[in-house]
Amino acid sequence: MSNHSNTFSIDGREIPFIAGETVMQAALKANIYIPHLCFNPEFPPNGSCKLCTCDINGRKKSSCCTEAKQDMQVNNETHELTVMRRTLVQMLFVEGNHYCPFCERSGNCQLQAIAYDLGVTDLHFPQFNAQRNVDASHPDLMLDLNRCIFCELCIRSSTEVDHKDIFTIAGRSINKRLAINSKSGLLKDTAMKVTDKSAHICPVGCIIIKGEGFKTPIGQRLYDQHSIRDLGNLRPESAIKAKSIVQPDVKPKKKLKLATCSLAGCFGCHMSFLDMDERLIELLERVELSRSPLNDIKTCAPDCDLGLIEGAVCNTENIAVLRHFRESCKIIIAVGSCAINGGVPSLRNNIDVKDCLDEAYLNGIGLVNPKVPIDKELPYLLEKVYPIHEVIKVDYFLPGCPPPADAFWKILNDLLDGKEPELPYDLLHFD
Repeated sequence: MSNHSNTFSIDGREIPFIAGETVMQAALKANIYIPHLCFNPEFPPNGSCKLCTCDINGRKKSSCCTEAKQDMQVNNETHELTVMRRTLVQMLFVEGNHYCPFCERSGNCQLQAIAYDLGVTDLHFPQFNAQRNVDASHPDLMLDLNRCIFCELCIRSSTEVDHKDIFTIAGRSINKRLAINSKSGLLKDTAMKVTDKSAHICPVGCIIIKGEGFKTPIGQRLYDQHSIRDLGNLRPESAIKAKSIVQPDVKPKKKLKLATCSLAGCFGCHMSFLDMDERLIELLERVELSRSPLNDIKTCAPDCDLGLIEGAVCNTENIAVLRHFRESCKIIIAVGSCAINGGVPSLRNNIDVKDCLDEAYLNGIGLVNPKVPIDKELPYLLEKVYPIHEVIKVDYFLPGCPPPADAFWKILNDLLDGKEPELPYDLLHFD
């Protein structure tokens, strides 16, 4: 029997609930956004992602699994919870192999959208580079286990709605993976169809429908235009405070020295930097350009203020350049997906270096006198490609592939004005 006289509070706001409802269910009805990934109102909660954890009567509990009670006190929008949720999202990113610039679900991915909402600009932790397979055996569907976040929504929908019981979880720890209930272990040998509920419920890019990838232009995708909390929920009353970083010793109006460099990458971030166009003239009234491929100066001034670094770390020369920048620059900014999470160059991280060299110099198409170069002047390739924060301390992260020119303009002007940089939603992109 319904009873709307029951109420509890979320962030001081009185919320009605029906006996038996959870905190999450009552919050959604009241248009209050609590971050979540594994919760779906069509299925019983299982509380696996923990993103919906709130402070409930003084204890940290999953709001999707906690039954609402009369006069319960719930805190949802606090700085402590935002930092905790941001850390959970960063752990999900490094535990899997989530590279937004070449993921078909980018722009429509709930993990990415929550990361934007929480102000995630970097991974913070070293990447696991887990060995996970891609199953493209099905004629209409593809299963990319690199993206799986173990929300189990596909398992529940396949069992409870499709009545096919196709998915399960196997293994533990780093070997934990989504598995297929078929003799071959492949999706093609199941009864799964593209019309099944489980084919459409994945919140990330693990289950992909073939032939539909990248059909919506960047800028027009769901989360390009809308925050995840805007889609049926309220915007937060409290701004998400930027992560705690020591305020740089930058004073307004001072002409600062700026250096830039590119490691393993495509130079796309420098091209985007140049897209500031006429604003570059205004910028040069406030900064003096030190080492940069834009002016061909080879060495940083020893008292450089800002260092912009794009590209990933793939060889010994990259490490030397990074250390030189760290010694010379007061503030280091990692620019773009390659610098922040390894990007495209890190796709070789699951392949032996020798196999990479053989494929490039011995087995490639159209090679004349194939030979792996061994000149002593050439830097040595590292076994893996690393984001730069795994080699040196990084002060700020400017995400994007590449970051838009407006994002360069915003972060540089914030620093020049002596303010803590903060990117608005429309400038925070991972692709």
